[in-house]
Amino acid sequence: MASITLSGIGKSYGKVDILKQLDLSIADGEFISFLGPSGCGKSTLLYCISGLEDINTGTISFDGQDMTELSPRERNIALVFQDYALYPHMAVRDNIAFPLRQQKVASDLIRRQVDWAAETLGLEALLDRLPNELSGGQRQRVAVGRAIVRNPAALLMDEPLSNLDASLRVRMRSEIRRLQRELKMTVIFVTHDQEEALVLSDRIAVMKDGVIQQVASPMTVYKEPANQFVASFIGSPQMNFLPAALAGRNDNGGTIIGIRPHDLSPAAGRTDGISLTGELAFVESAGPIHFLEVMVGDHMVKGACADPSGLTPGAQLTLTADPRSACFFDAQSGNRIKPQ
Repeated sequence: MASITLSGIGKSYGKVDILKQLDLSIADGEFISFLGPSGCGKSTLLYCISGLEDINTGTISFDGQDMTELSPRERNIALVFQDYALYPHMAVRDNIAFPLRQQKVASDLIRRQVDWAAETLGLEALLDRLPNELSGGQRQRVAVGRAIVRNPAALLMDEPLSNLDASLRVRMRSEIRRLQRELKMTVIFVTHDQEEALVLSDRIAVMKDGVIQQVASPMTVYKEPANQFVASFIGSPQMNFLPAALAGRNDNGGTIIGIRPHDLSPAAGRTDGISLTGELAFVESAGPIHFLEVMVGDHMVKGACADPSGLTPGAQLTLTADPRSACFFDAQSGNRIKPQ
């Protein structure tokens, strides 16, 4: 496997800048996710790393070796796409073996590598089936098997789980993470699904408009977002954003306070901490958690509780939060700041 270094990466289509002078270092054996909304440049960055897209500025290095001008084949990377892209007329065995045959690898080594990939991914009983005889999850495993069979320097995955149903996505997440840890692969995983990124990644690179907003561990991105965009994109339900003065802070309008719904709960006699009082508008049940929507001034604030008994829409309700759970942002730049 390989470490990957991106220095000053810029990519444009005509006059439109897609990637804007990106710098990023990915460690050997690291699982990193590119996370962001559609159009933020995460897939384009993945294709630039793979060599499928040329870059306008900057360099791409694997283990210190400049790969910028090399073809995808010369970079020894493997790609797994949202579309499984399996050959419909080939059995699973032949789909997995295809890249090795293209490289004219000896037949006995092909057989050993295919058997290894099939055993690693639990595909031994499916080797003689055609793709149309497989479930979506099985096809995705075949696509991963075809990618890892030649021991690539890095595995690049572009939203590989988005075509699967919810329960199968959860299972495949576990399989991908297990595989990465067992093989100690360098994996770059593109997704717009924050839950996937939080569960799978060693680090997350959050992107917006071709710029990396923050690169950090999942819990650091969640608890210590670099700016208001990262705070709003990570976490479900979305973080509440309020003028600091509305939360009882002395402020001239230049500070926004952010509090996650899970950190806001009915007061129950508590007087310390951040306090927000308003009219309960709606109680939303979500299994063991119930979300409370409270109109505080002109702002709808979402809190949470385990038991909504006795809470009636239209009644006054006070939500409180530990001040240590709040984030503060500059109202103009959106950057996170220390509380005053």
